[in-house]
Amino acid sequence: MTTSAPRGVASDAALIRLLDESFTSMAPNADAIAARFYDKLFAKHPPLRAMFPSDMAAQRKKLMDSLGMVIEGLRTPDAMQQRLRDLGARHTGYGARPEHYPIVCELILEAMHETSQGWTPLIESEWRRALQLISSIMLSGALGPPKPRV
Repeated sequence: MTTSAPRGVASDAALIRLLDESFTSMAPNADAIAARFYDKLFAKHPPLRAMFPSDMAAQRKKLMDSLGMVIEGLRTPDAMQQRLRDLGARHTGYGARPEHYPIVCELILEAMHETSQGWTPLIESEWRRALQLISSIMLSGALGPPKPRV
């Protein structure tokens, strides 16, 4: 069975490479990007602060690790989709609601733009598409039927 990228994902190897290279170039600034994202999130949406731990170091790492997982997942989209559905289901338990997803996408883009070297309209466009797809898949997990407890 041939695996293909989900609708909306850049299936073109050059675009996947573009996202991968831009993410790799962000690696030295990963904590700064995540910190900038959370600073913006909490400044613009203060009630969301209560959903997070007081020490954000581990949370910042989780955010960047999740983005890295998605970049890797573009090469194996079927596996990525299930992991993102599971992540969405878990986030429901943390208090995440559907209206939070577009906020997060926009603020991640802003943080990347503000802290990354070589940011271009093409990179922004492809990251926007990827983040919107991530949100869509996570929401399908968040809004889907509850998983049975094992």
